[in-house]
Order: sequence, then C-alpha cells, then structure tokens
Amino acid sequence: MSVLYDAVRQVAEERGDRVAVRAADGRETSYAALIRLVDRLTHGLSTVGVAPGDVVATRLTNSPGYVGLILALARSGAVHVPISVSAGPDSVDWSVGRSTPRLLVAEPGHAPPTRRVETVVLDDLLAGGAAPGAPSVPGGRAGLFRLLETTGSTGFPKLVGWRQVDLLADRVAWLSYLGITADDVFLTMHPLDVAHGADVHLFPALLAGARLVLSDPGAPPHHLLDDLDRSGATVFSALPRHYELLAGHGPRDLSRLRLPLCGGAYLSPEVITRARDRLGIRIRRIYGSTEFGIVLGNLDDVPQEDRGMRPLPGVEVSLEPLVAGAPEVGEILARSPHTSIGYHGDAAATAHAFQDGWYRTGDVAERTPSGEFRVLGRAADALAADGGGVRFAPQVEAALQACGPVGEAAVLPPLPGSEPFVVVTGVVGVDVAAVRSAAEGVLGEQGLAMPVRVVERIPHTPVGKLDKPLIRRRLG
Repeated sequence: MSVLYDAVRQVAEERGDRVAVRAADGRETSYAALIRLVDRLTHGLSTVGVAPGDVVATRLTNSPGYVGLILALARSGAVHVPISVSAGPDSVDWSVGRSTPRLLVAEPGHAPPTRRVETVVLDDLLAGGAAPGAPSVPGGRAGLFRLLETTGSTGFPKLVGWRQVDLLADRVAWLSYLGITADDVFLTMHPLDVAHGADVHLFPALLAGARLVLSDPGAPPHHLLDDLDRSGATVFSALPRHYELLAGHGPRDLSRLRLPLCGGAYLSPEVITRARDRLGIRIRRIYGSTEFGIVLGNLDDVPQEDRGMRPLPGVEVSLEPLVAGAPEVGEILARSPHTSIGYHGDAAATAHAFQDGWYRTGDVAERTPSGEFRVLGRAADALAADGGGVRFAPQVEAALQACGPVGEAAVLPPLPGSEPFVVVTGVVGVDVAAVRSAAEGVLGEQGLAMPVRVVERIPHTPVGKLDKPLIRRRLG
C-alpha cells in the first residue's frame, strides 16, 4: 500500500470540508476536494502508462494541483523527481539523465527543451476524469518514493532517495516534536521541489489536518509579510536571509506566528535580534539536511542569540573531533531509524556519507557546557587565521554583513587549485571603495587576508542559499 497517501486520506476523511490548501491567488481546496483531485490525477497517470516503480519527473510551480500530484505519485507507487522551474537547461538535462524518468509533468511555459523524456501538461492528466475507489498500489523499487536534489550550494547536486515508510515516520515524529494541531496554519514561501517546502511544510500540514498556505516563492518581502499577516500563519520556516529581508520591511506584528523556524544556513545573533525587534517574533533554531531530515532543534520560547540546539527525539548525535584533544568541536554525526537510503546511482558517495548507521553531515559544531550543539559551518568552510586560529565562512560572512557598508557577503574558502576570496555587495549610497575598505577591515579583525570583490548582486540557489559553486564559476 501507499503508506503516505493512505495516511493523508485518513486525515481527509476526518477533516472533510475543512481547508487543506490555499493557493497564492486565494483559491482554497478542502480536504475532501484534495482527495478527489488525487483520484483524478492517479487515473490520469495510469492512463498515460505510469506503473509502480516508474520514475516521474515534475517541473511545476506551487499549486493545489502540484500538491495533489505528489500524493497521486505516492498512491501510484511511482518515484517522484522534482525539478525546479528555475533550473537551466544543463541542470534539467543532468536531472533527467541521472534519474531516467518515464514521464515529465510540466506546465505550459515550463516544459524543458529536451527530447529525452515524454512530457505531459498537468491539466492533461485531469482531462480523463477519475476512477473513484481505486486502491493505492504497492510501491516499486523497494518502496522508493522520491529522488530529491541536494541544494548544490556547496558543490554539484546529488539525488537523495527516500522511501515512503521512512519519510512518513520521520514527518510524524516531526509533528510530535512541534506539537502541531489541526488548528495550525503552515505558510511556505519555498518551492515544493525542495525539502524545506515539502518536508517542513506540506507533509506536516496535511498529516496533521492543518491548513497549508502556498505563498509565491518569487514575491517581494512586503508581499510575504502581507501573506503571513492575512493568512493567520502559526508555522513558518525560512533561511536567515529571508528573515533579514522581512525585518528590513518591518516593523510588523507577526507575534501570532508561534513557530518561526529558521535553518538551512548559519543564523547569526544579529538576525535573531532584528527579527524580534522588527517583527515581534522569537526565532526557533532548526538544523537538518536533505539526506537525513531534521537533526537538531530548539523550540524554547526565549531569545536564542546565544543558544544552541538539542537532538530531536529518536535522533542520536555525536561529534567526531577535528583535532585530537578537543572533543567539544567536531563534525556532526547523526543516526536515526528513519532517514534516506543515500545517493541515487552513487554507491561511493553513499558509502562515504553513511557509515555503520551514522550519517556524516560534513558540518562542524561545538558542544556547549549545557550540552547544546552550536553549528559553526561546513568542514570545508574552515579558514586558517593569523596566530593559528580557525574561522568558519558563515561567521565571517555575518561579521561582514554587520559592519555597515556591506550589504551581503559570500566567503569562498580555498579549494585545490584556487585561492580564497570574498564577494560583497554594498548598501545603497556607499561607493565601491568604501565597501571594499570596510570589508578588508573586518577581515583584518578576523585575522584573515584575501581578495575582496564588490559586485551588484550575489546569486542564490532556489531555496535561498548562497550559490557558491556559481560564484566560483563566475568570479573564481
């Protein structure tokens, strides 16, 4: 059976006409209507020949139809490969070549220019009507449900495989940890193609019988503030950069947001303070990955500028020391009974990342005297400072962005064959020379010396992280 679809269907039977999904344009879809939509899409997939175990790629914008298709793929036993609508031709070709889909479902204007896979429009899957009452089918490929791209913010992306049973168990545990009820309202500004959109918002909302609000991922910050205010959102997760942008368009009273979660990148004390002062919220820290799910969190309703995080229930965390004799700083290793099955088509990378049940995150943390974990950055982000000290790129970026003339910063650590460098943008009204001088001054205070390049804009991945591979290709 499709454990994921069946779990949502059971909730829908209880919720009936209560709103399940609200689209960015205000259209609302009830739980009963969502299940009918899934029925029609399941029948449409069958009509075009999709069978259990077939790989189906999607290239869709956020909509109730996309939500329904994700559940229909689960019900059909198919393997879902989300491809971002912002992905360029090379990225699309990579995803298609790596996953070899049987079908690609797109929207008018978002069908990729490739002949390597049959493409259908989402609305065409609905044209054949429904086959009510058809049971969900067993999943193929040993229960594999999804191949999700890593963000690619630190290197070329990989496809991470998740089985339905593990994804469901992981999300149910997440719901329990958050204390979610059917009265909660989840608002996502993220595409449903990424874990931050699907796993942190979509699945938890529907499994709890709550309301899922789809905000436009491309909307400017003041529109997102309006959506958060008008929707009555109680749960929202974003990257530090998003909270910084929202705070910059304040003040606004978002105190009704009881769980303003933040993860995906280094969260500086300055962002936490600014969000509290400008938006009336106390950010809660979370930390996880596409490969593992959520590892650490801190839901305490207190100022968290100087706080760390604790392992989620059912998750074990250990530190592998970077330096002998310093056990309190090391790479984060995590273990849970329900994680991904590793990297699709890359046995070597899977064997390296998953060892004896432990997932090697590649991130470095320090254990505080209270037993909390404070994430410092990627192991590859370490920078040798004057005097033998070590700095991590995210902390240096935060210091640069706090200095005044610098708007945003990206610190690129050295790689084999390339030297480290820094890319910054300036705030409006400050000339390039002053921006560069301020950045060089901060680097000097950190015991670092590297070239500073001032640009108009720094590129980001679809989820909002600094796109460091692209920065290297353009400026390295």
